Amino acid sequence: MASLASPWGQAVSAGDPNNLFFGSYREVFARDLYEAWTALLTSGDLQTARDAVNFLLTRQQLADGSMPRNSLLNGRVAPDSFGSQLDEAAFPILMAYQLGMTDATLYANHIRPAIDFLIAHGPAFGVERWEEQSGYSPSTIAAEVAGLVAGASLADANGDAITAAVARGVADDWQRSLPGWALTTNGPLAGHPYYIRLSRTGDPNAAIAYNVGNGGPTLDQRTVIDQGFLEMVRLGLVSPADSAIAESLPVVDATIQATTATGAGLHRYNSDGYGDRASDGRPWAPSGQGTGHLWPVLAGERGEYDVANSDATSALSLLAAMRGGASGVGLIPEQVWELPNLAPSPFGTDPTVASIGFQNGGAAGSASPLTWSAAQYVRLMRDATTGSLLERPANVVSRYVDHQQGQTSLTVTAPADGSAVSGSPVTVIGTSVSGNTIYVTATNTDSNSQTTTASTQTQTDGTFTLMVPVTGGTTVLNVVAISPTGETAHARRAVVFDFTPGTVLLDVTDPSGDDNGPGNYAYPTSDNFHAGAFDILDFRVIESPDGSTTTFKLQVRDLSPTFGSPLGAQLVDVYVHNPAAAASDQSTAASFPQRNYMIDAPAAWSRLIEVQGFGQRYIDSHGTTLGTVNISANQISRFITFSVPTFSLGGAPASGWGFTVVLTGQDGFSPDQARSFASTPQSFQFGVCAASSTDPHCTVDPNTVPKAIDVITPPGVTQSNELDYTLHNPVTLKDVVIP
Repeated sequence: MASLASPWGQAVSAGDPNNLFFGSYREVFARDLYEAWTALLTSGDLQTARDAVNFLLTRQQLADGSMPRNSLLNGRVAPDSFGSQLDEAAFPILMAYQLGMTDATLYANHIRPAIDFLIAHGPAFGVERWEEQSGYSPSTIAAEVAGLVAGASLADANGDAITAAVARGVADDWQRSLPGWALTTNGPLAGHPYYIRLSRTGDPNAAIAYNVGNGGPTLDQRTVIDQGFLEMVRLGLVSPADSAIAESLPVVDATIQATTATGAGLHRYNSDGYGDRASDGRPWAPSGQGTGHLWPVLAGERGEYDVANSDATSALSLLAAMRGGASGVGLIPEQVWELPNLAPSPFGTDPTVASIGFQNGGAAGSASPLTWSAAQYVRLMRDATTGSLLERPANVVSRYVDHQQGQTSLTVTAPADGSAVSGSPVTVIGTSVSGNTIYVTATNTDSNSQTTTASTQTQTDGTFTLMVPVTGGTTVLNVVAISPTGETAHARRAVVFDFTPGTVLLDVTDPSGDDNGPGNYAYPTSDNFHAGAFDILDFRVIESPDGSTTTFKLQVRDLSPTFGSPLGAQLVDVYVHNPAAAASDQSTAASFPQRNYMIDAPAAWSRLIEVQGFGQRYIDSHGTTLGTVNISANQISRFITFSVPTFSLGGAPASGWGFTVVLTGQDGFSPDQARSFASTPQSFQFGVCAASSTDPHCTVDPNTVPKAIDVITPPGVTQSNELDYTLHNPVTLKDVVIP
């Protein structure tokens, strides 16, 4: 578990069922278990270390080779889990390699799928280790590289030469590219290059700002600092003497280091808001806002860098600081209070705002103990006493530190990245160097990382052509060239074969650019929301060849992954009208009253299908759940695809069946799961109007407008009129009908 404690438990009601999984700390995170595993490894408890690996791979790992954010103690995905985190997918591979777990069944069923998932989704997918931001993170990518090099060794042990070659080639590319993704050369904090927390797009010199979360400010990415880049040293990607690493440390110290009565420590990053509020000690929960404090694990990470850099004195000082901040013997907390002593609030103060009182250098109010902190202490103690990083993977160090990994050339001319293909196989064409071997893996990211492989030799002129089988969905092609002396090169292409077999019962197009409700709505201002994310272009209903499944496909103008999910921004509602349904089994109500619209009486629904990236609803008009919706989303084709068993609809859709289709924004913190409105757009709220105005459309209560950014209207009906709340009260939506 991440911790035996629940952070800020004194401020959160245990009697509220909504708080059952609050904090998530009493659950299993692959990242935290990896950290605990390093303590087991370095202290010699290899059997328990193997048990930890087997738990992650055989109980927690998902079918596509990824890991859930967190699981219950039995390995099942936790109810509060969300998205994928690539370091969590990589660590179990690394763990298995370092324990010599080369078993063929374990490799085929768990290691190989994890490798396939990583190379298809990396280097930047989902959030980084603090679970708050997405982008090109040094700590995450370091874990990916180490995991792939480890995976290649396990592939070698199992005779899987193509996977081994591709894993190494991809790892080499990402290791070479990492400074270009995260090392800014024009940042304002120093006159030399330095590593930043992450770059949002892979350009660390871009003037891109993002909100750090937890009530914190919006900052230029070049000014947000953490020391996650030290994972590049710990995991063997670079030498501790690397100049970029050395030049970045003074920036870290000037920005996020502080000294307490018990020693030095570091914040996660500057302006962190995850912690008890500095001014009065108010707990972070339940407001979700506060002030971040020092994390002992980061003192431990810095100490390990000192060990690698032969500075035992500094390492031991940081080890003592970790021990000094403990709230009891062995109880090293998540955070340490670095501010002046603060008295507890008077007895009887509302616990949601009351300070529990803090001492400089002592535990802050979040979780104590933290499993990661305990593991980091053990790891640093063992490393400091031996003078080396015992958990650093030897094959990664050998590849990148002890030797200089060479690079060859590779150009892929077909297929084009992000292109659609009409069938299988796909022809891969390119140029490398004569005598090089070309390896290709084709991983379907819509079908549990199903992967095919191919290889060939280049022609005498360096050209090559391969035929690679693909299946319906998005396929990521990783193409690697390897020279006879081991130099590598890598290219990545994604293609889409967006094919749903069956009979198309309805295919309705919708105008581009009408993603503004009645004509005046505006998107939230956060860069998480991409232009076109709420703009419907096409809606289809398809019956499977055997009639057992009905599939719905909704295409939008942009389907960029958001909040760590391929379908993180959108909330789609399809209200299904079955003309044969009894009137008593039909409804004209919206999914929730807060949606502020109704369904037209002739389109009254007997089934509602609601899909989003973090949940779903499939109910009848009485609110009875009918089953599970199968949901997928494809960034390239921009189709959201979801299907249900045909029988569950109450019959097979046919002539006269209608569908009322509504697209808005999802918000898991909203009672109706739909993103709210403000008078003008805010970071995470739609604007009723783009700017303040006396127009009647702009002066209404934002809580009363219909939560419908785009709808599909039947012939003769315009969206601007149908959604105009100044003309219609209530706003009533009509369906599109199978002819």
